[in-house]
Amino acid sequence: MKYKLLIGILILVSTLQAVHNDAGTTGFTFFKLNYSARASAMANSYTGLSNDANAVFFNPAGLVQLSSSQASITYMNYFEDVHCGSAVYAFPRNEYSTIAIFSKGLTTNEERTVADEMGNFSEIAGTFGVSDFIAGISYGRYILPNLDFGVNLKYLHESLDESSASAIAFDLAIMHQTTQKDLKLGISFRNFGKQLSYYTESKYEENLPKTISAGFSYHPNNKYFLTLDVYKPLDNVFTVKSGFEYTLHQMLDFRIGYSYNSGNYEQFSGLSSGLGFNISQYNMKFDYAIVSYGNLGLMHQLTLNYLFE
Repeated sequence: MKYKLLIGILILVSTLQAVHNDAGTTGFTFFKLNYSARASAMANSYTGLSNDANAVFFNPAGLVQLSSSQASITYMNYFEDVHCGSAVYAFPRNEYSTIAIFSKGLTTNEERTVADEMGNFSEIAGTFGVSDFIAGISYGRYILPNLDFGVNLKYLHESLDESSASAIAFDLAIMHQTTQKDLKLGISFRNFGKQLSYYTESKYEENLPKTISAGFSYHPNNKYFLTLDVYKPLDNVFTVKSGFEYTLHQMLDFRIGYSYNSGNYEQFSGLSSGLGFNISQYNMKFDYAIVSYGNLGLMHQLTLNYLFE
C-alpha cells in the first residue's frame, strides 16, 4: 500500500508540471486568496487536514471532523495597502453532516491617473476604489466510514471604480481516510462556475481561476501534523506545499511551511511560519502567520476562533 501511495503522488506531481498556455489570463483572481492564519503558517498545505471552520476555503469535506460549532474571523494585510478579511460560522447538524456559512473580501484605493492627448502621463486626479466580496454556503457530509464529501456554493462581486462584475461558482471536495490510520488524503476542485454580470456592455467574459489540489496529512500522535499539497491553477504552473505543526504546550502550537513554485526562485519566497495560542478556559484560539513573498515583502495574517460547547 505504501508503494502504491508513493507512485500515485509521483504520477500526480509529474502530471501537473506543465505550464498552462493560458497562464495569467483569468479574471476574478481574488478567488485564489484563502484566509486562515493556521493554514498560511503551514504554507496553505491544508487540503488533507482542514479540520476546523476554515476548511470552507480549502476542503469543505473536512467540516465533518468538527465536533462542535465554530466561528472564525481572519484579517490579512496584503500588499499596497490592500486590506482583506473573512468570517466563517460552522455548525454540525448531526454526527454525519456539517453546514457552514462564510464570507471574505478585500478593499483598497488606487490613484486615478490622467493621460494627455499623446497618451502620456499627465497628472494624478484623486483616487478610486477597488473591492471584492464573496459570500457562500458550505456542506460537508459523511458518505462511507473512510470517505467524506464536501461542496461550496458561492457568489462573487468585484468592483473597480464605477464598474462591476459578478459570478457564481462551486467547489467539490473529498476527504479519504487511507488504510494507514494516521494518513488522510484530500482532493479539492475549486472555482468552477459562470459569470453573471460584466464590466462592459460587450459582455466580455472573464475565466474563473479554477484550481485543483490534492493533499495528505499525517498525524501519528497528538503532538504534530505533517502535511503535503500539490496545487494546480488551471491557468498557471503547479505548486508543491508542505507544512508542519507541533504542539509545544497545551496552550501553544508552532507551525512552519514552505510553498515551492516551479517558476519562482527568490530567496525565502514561499517560506512561512506562525504560532497558535489555545485559551481553553474561554473556548478561544488565536493564530498568527507570517509569509515571505521574496522581494515583494512579508504578509501577516491573524485569526480568532471561538468554539461553542
